[in-house]
Amino acid sequence: MLIPLGHEQTSVRRLPWVTFAIMGLCLVVFLLTFPGEKERLQRAFESLNEGWEYFQQHPYLEMDDRLLVQIVREFGEEGATSVIDLMRQTGPRPPADDEQLQEEQDIFDAMMDASSERLDASPLRRLGAIPSDLEIWSLITYQFIHFGWGHLFGNLFILFLAGPFIEDVWGRPLYASFYLTAGVVAALMFVVRYPDLNDPLGGASGAIAGVMGAFLIRYWNSKIRFLYWVYVRFGSFEAPAWLMLPLWFLKELLFASAADVVARDEGGGGVAFWAHVWGFVFGVAAASAIAYFRVEDRFIDRAIESKVTLVDNTVLEDAAKLAEEGDREAAKAVLEKELVGHPDNVDAAIALWNLSFQDGQVASAAPHLLRAIRDAARRGDDQFVTTHWLEILDSDFDTQVEPALGARIAEMLRTGPRLDAATKTVELAARGVESSTPPGVLLRLARSAMDLDSPQAAALAAAALTHPDLPPEAREELEAVAGSAATSSDESEAAGDEDEVEEKPMVHFIVAKRVVPRSLRGQTLEVDLDGHRRSIDLATVQVIAVSGIARAAQKPVVLVDLLLDSPWGDQPRLRVIRMTSDTFDPRAVVGGDDALGALKKLLVRMLEISEAVPLPDPDAARGNPFRSFSTIEAYEKEILGVG
Repeated sequence: MLIPLGHEQTSVRRLPWVTFAIMGLCLVVFLLTFPGEKERLQRAFESLNEGWEYFQQHPYLEMDDRLLVQIVREFGEEGATSVIDLMRQTGPRPPADDEQLQEEQDIFDAMMDASSERLDASPLRRLGAIPSDLEIWSLITYQFIHFGWGHLFGNLFILFLAGPFIEDVWGRPLYASFYLTAGVVAALMFVVRYPDLNDPLGGASGAIAGVMGAFLIRYWNSKIRFLYWVYVRFGSFEAPAWLMLPLWFLKELLFASAADVVARDEGGGGVAFWAHVWGFVFGVAAASAIAYFRVEDRFIDRAIESKVTLVDNTVLEDAAKLAEEGDREAAKAVLEKELVGHPDNVDAAIALWNLSFQDGQVASAAPHLLRAIRDAARRGDDQFVTTHWLEILDSDFDTQVEPALGARIAEMLRTGPRLDAATKTVELAARGVESSTPPGVLLRLARSAMDLDSPQAAALAAAALTHPDLPPEAREELEAVAGSAATSSDESEAAGDEDEVEEKPMVHFIVAKRVVPRSLRGQTLEVDLDGHRRSIDLATVQVIAVSGIARAAQKPVVLVDLLLDSPWGDQPRLRVIRMTSDTFDPRAVVGGDDALGALKKLLVRMLEISEAVPLPDPDAARGNPFRSFSTIEAYEKEILGVG
């Protein structure tokens, strides 16, 4: 037995986030899908055996194709035909009553349907690529499912040995595209080989075989270390990639051909050798094309070198070692020196920020992190921007952000639950407004300020209106913003004179963001908002309102509102995160077999975590029972006090 241990390539220029993400996703999907799979399959095959036993007692019935496939696997095609013919010749005769015959056929068909339903309920079948019933999306999802711990860790270990180094030289976008494409090609060729197979193909090995093929071309002369084990003797040796990887490929090709002889009807006996073969071939072809057209030299190296971060024997490692030894100031000095020479070193900027944040001294680190945030905003990496900008805000560092960047960040934050952070961002950006600030930036800031009820709205609108080249439609909008703010101010002043003006009651209006919940971890609810994943801290929720909505001529739904503002306050606006039961399956969020029970469980957990006020009352908010309204408007008026 040979087990690869590593190779002489030990350093990369940047952390291999794509490889790590693939490995993490494979592990997460495995933990979500594999537990209970054995029991699910056992129940399915029990139903199949019951059907087979029933057929033996009634051999005159029409044979179900799903059962026939299993019989052929057991006895072979000729053997299956002989067994069925013998049973029909020697077994009971069909009843003379046609109704009884149809009833028996219906019972047999129901047994087969039950077996299929149980089998199809398997998440591994839903996500796997089934050649006989191929779904296009399964060509991607099959790459992240695995059929056992050995299958999973074997694949991830090989990916860890080869993936980071191909990702390093090809760059993250090209590597990610290559990896997924290798998996698609491997699956398609497997489907071509076994078009009638009804078993799911799963695993990352086809894509990883592509990475191995690319490694052969890119690092052909690299020495690979192996552990060998022969009976009780074991040891290690080194051999070049140009020798060992082709030998592995020939072994897979030989096994694939042999499996076709002995187990073609089973897709090669349970191991997708042909997927490995074609994944490897694709990797060799793709890497050869990239080398031939000098893609690395012409397009990739220059981009990566501009923001390189060494991982092996690097500044980061030196700084981490100093910090572990307790010399944190020296660690920060090392990182600051690195950032002077390489200001685009994102990982060094983050490391310096983390050390400085822990020490409560972020003044020197904030400019470097702001530069990284600015670059991430240009790349469209919203997650990086919001995560690290919120860290700056939470540090209470009195920073100033460029208006253009502030406008971009405020727009990102307005779609999530951190509206307080969005308001603060607008205020910080407003400090940097100058006469040279483009009117488009001012318009975006003014829109955010109005949406957030920020007092900066009128000033930002007025600043933009001073630009002579402002488009007419934008000018009309800004004049409306400035006029609205001025009117609100006048009304507030008039309302302040209690002797002359009677106070007018506030009328609430709703700013609702419709979301789809995906998971609940700790006190964080993960949701989809307009196609983007967002996190909601349930501790920020003040009220949870739950009601049934009858909806004329439509199926009733349960409406769940998470209120970030109190409906009893003096603010006219209620910020609401809204969910409806027809847009998600609560069982995927909290588990369970019954959808209604899972929904009630989700409501109870959110109420317990948030300690929010339940509306209309504690029982109704938990669905015991739900209170029903004919329309959403009726619910909003009575429960939330919306005019």
